[in-house]
Amino acid sequence: MILPGMAKDDVTLVKADGKRIEGLKAVVSLRRIVTFNTDVVIEPKDIMIRNMADGEREAYLLLDPVLNRAGDGIPENYQIAVRKIAVPE
Repeated sequence: MILPGMAKDDVTLVKADGKRIEGLKAVVSLRRIVTFNTDVVIEPKDIMIRNMADGEREAYLLLDPVLNRAGDGIPENYQIAVRKIAVPE
């Protein structure tokens, strides 16, 4: 179970049309990203870029974003199946 306080990775959402939404927090792992930022629409084929403390970046293609409604004390969240890709320029 992932809780909001665990979302410490800084990520930028890049929409298919190129629009960038910065300042989001998430929990990033190799095959899944979880974020509690549900005020933005996350869609398949969007890209999420993880900005790491050492200045490096990782990019993930969003394959299957699932919006989970709040329940059992866990706020509404997205759980997103992802695939790691090259960081777009």
